[in-house]
Formats: sequence, C-alpha cells, structure tokens
Amino acid sequence: MDCTLFLVSNLDQETLKKTIYHIMCSAVGDKVTSYDNVSTLSCKYFTFFIETEDIIGVDDVREEYGLGINTEIRIQLFGKLFEEGLEMLFKIFGSILMAFNPDMVFVENGTDQIFRKENATVIINTKLDQYQKKYLSNKIITLLRTPYIFQELPN
Repeated sequence: MDCTLFLVSNLDQETLKKTIYHIMCSAVGDKVTSYDNVSTLSCKYFTFFIETEDIIGVDDVREEYGLGINTEIRIQLFGKLFEEGLEMLFKIFGSILMAFNPDMVFVENGTDQIFRKENATVIINTKLDQYQKKYLSNKIITLLRTPYIFQELPN
C-alpha cells in the first residue's frame, strides 16, 4: 500500500525529521534505519520518505486540502506485514499528534482522504471503498489517541 501523510508543522526541518525518527523507533521497538540525513526511514513494516523542501505540486495540495502543508511523508507499507504495519503506522500518527499536534491529511492512492486533523478535530472519512472500510477499524482509529468524528470528505 502506498499512502501519504501531509503535515502542517511549525518545527524546523531537522527537528521534525529527528522527532519522527524517535517516534518511529519508540513505536516499532525494532531496528529503524535512517538514510539521507533522516529523510528516509525504514523498518520491517514500512518506509517513510520525508520531504520538507521540494514537495511536488505543493501549491495544488495546499489548495485541495485548504491547509498550509509544508511536509510530505510518502509511505510504502509492506504487504507481507500489512495488518501489523497499519497498526504501527496509526500508533506513530497518534504519537506525532501527541508530540507536536500538527494539522494533517492522510491519503491513499494519491487522493483518497482516509482522515484529516484540522484545528483540534480528527475527521475520519465515511466515503471509503469496501477495502478501506475493512482496514480502518475502530481499533486502528483509537491508536490516534485523539477525539474524532466521522464525516464525508471529498476524494
């Protein structure tokens, strides 16, 4: 599964990348490998590609989601460990929310909004395909550790 997490962060690039690295290490409890000055992070479940400078089409992304997005994390979730990896991913998202409370949008397939966090509200999309509904269980959602509502989001 390929997905993207867009963030609105007030952290400088280095602090952001190191914070995400430490959160990933803590969540995974396993070896996390970092490349390219902590811009690429990899573990047995997924790889994060963190971009803070040259986000392709950032103006379009900002306009589409109505947020001042300044960080893109492309995520490649490995199919062999998909279910475990998805839980780890949402655990990491919850830790990111707890650590520096950014606004964020999580998308699959380039445009399908799975959830977004804006101001103090996490909105879980109700307009999902059957596959997305199956993996977006209440157990997974509660790993965000933030109050949430269900609402249809545009895709």
